[in-house]
Amino acid sequence: MLPSANEKKSESSLDPLELTKQLIKLDSRNPPGNTTRVAEFLEDLFSNYPTRILEKEEGKPNLIVEISKGKPELMLTSHMDTVPAKDSLLNPIIVDGKLYGRGACDAKGCIASIASAVLSDSDHLDQFDHGLKLAFTSDEEVGGVSGLGFVFEHMKSDYVLISEPFGSDRIGVLQAAVVSADLTIRGNSGHTATLDAREGAIYKASEYIIRVMDEFSKLNSDYSDFRKKFEEIGLELEFRGIGHAVFNPAIIRGGVKRNVVAPECKIQADIRFAPWIPQERIREALAGDVEFKINGVLKPYGLFSDEVDVEKDLEFLQILISAIEEKGMKPKGVCSIGVGDTRHVRKHRIPAFYYGPEGHGLHGEDEHVIIEDLYRCSEVFRTVIREFGRKFGGG
Repeated sequence: MLPSANEKKSESSLDPLELTKQLIKLDSRNPPGNTTRVAEFLEDLFSNYPTRILEKEEGKPNLIVEISKGKPELMLTSHMDTVPAKDSLLNPIIVDGKLYGRGACDAKGCIASIASAVLSDSDHLDQFDHGLKLAFTSDEEVGGVSGLGFVFEHMKSDYVLISEPFGSDRIGVLQAAVVSADLTIRGNSGHTATLDAREGAIYKASEYIIRVMDEFSKLNSDYSDFRKKFEEIGLELEFRGIGHAVFNPAIIRGGVKRNVVAPECKIQADIRFAPWIPQERIREALAGDVEFKINGVLKPYGLFSDEVDVEKDLEFLQILISAIEEKGMKPKGVCSIGVGDTRHVRKHRIPAFYYGPEGHGLHGEDEHVIIEDLYRCSEVFRTVIREFGRKFGGG
């Protein structure tokens, strides 16, 4: 006898690989970032639980699923939107133990790992009296203001685990400071035939860019103090990024006419640096004959680096460490030069870390998730939920 439609749905809802494949097919590329179809799919998946939609921007719903009530409350969350891609990347493909497709690792595989962990352990969760909430959010790829940032304006949990593709034995514990700046460099202007272009703004800007990038490459500061703090809690610290400080002259504009030496050159720069890099060294590296306009500053967030109570951080972190170790893996803490949604939580002085299945090629055409890691992470999520319940609730 063939299984019924409900039985088919139940089987697929428990399998993180099948779930990821289904989610990849649902277009949520950002822009425009419409997450309605994904939210509806997940709302149907969790139809046995109370759900709520929070929406700041039309077409960008955030889905909240209340698994259990109680205090303290754990929130598991990941984002439904993806970066842009050609249509063919919405067709999931499996090659050599890897699942390819837009969102495979960032972050639909993460959503699938959470969903599978919860749905396959629903009977056990009924024994707990702590709170467990899921938040599937929008807008992360463009800042998360309409996503987890908006969710946390309306409801706050006591501990938050954000799923991003760090790997089943990695915990994202720190993220870099980010500065968005406009730089203006001026020079002499005149006709190409009568004025050396080296006196113009574009040549001066090129010299400035080369010098600053060279200075930033030398800012690999000693972070032995940070490493020691993490070693004391049994977590080796790993750094992810091309450097401890990076300067990206992302957009450059200058010139008025082909045969005129440019009087002005403007640079829109993305500047990032690890928590252990002193701001004074960043200012020294950026010094020069330039005009600065700072558009935004995002301070570093993470363990030992912000205003979250360290004891609460460590209490939560030990649950994650134990869950990973229980699966026979040695956990590592990761400091990333990239940034994500933890800032929307930790600015409220609430512990939040990253965890999710290993993936590569995120934002690229070869984006993929390691299938074996989908299953490992789902198991770890299940263990985290149980350990949280043992520590703070019943069960």
